[in-house]
Amino acid sequence: MLALAALVAAIQHRCDPFPELEAAAARNGVTVGSEEFDEAAALAGQPYCRALDLYVDRDTKRRADALGSGMAHLAFLPA
Repeated sequence: MLALAALVAAIQHRCDPFPELEAAAARNGVTVGSEEFDEAAALAGQPYCRALDLYVDRDTKRRADALGSGMAHLAFLPA
């Protein structure tokens, strides 16, 4: 439900869905970083990446996970 609310708000406001997800979570008493928030972030297209300790897009997460935590920062460089 959080992911859907965030995506709808992002479409309406033509903005990044992550701030909308944070706002929806706050309105519903869901803590950023909780398992419920992480699941919603993944559904909204910005999963949590343990290697980077950030919420990132799916492609960046895939590259960072492949590089491992020691080199994960290189996932931000152009392919």
